Amino acid sequence: MTGPGGTTRVAGVIGDPVRHSLSPVLHNAAFAALGLDWVYVAFPVPEGRAPEALTGMRALGIEGLS
Repeated sequence: MTGPGGTTRVAGVIGDPVRHSLSPVLHNAAFAALGLDWVYVAFPVPEGRAPEALTGMRALGIEGLS
């Protein structure tokens, strides 16, 4: 895969801080090894902002979150 495209499925991890998370590295390596058109992203979401963040992520079609 060369990068996310119009059919790429998106999942991720939310939190604050989240930059240190190894989840994107691990998940993206697994997706690539399996030939899946998925990407796993770290989404920084400040404390108290989860409800708004989740509403936005649902609207964007994010497939799953940790």
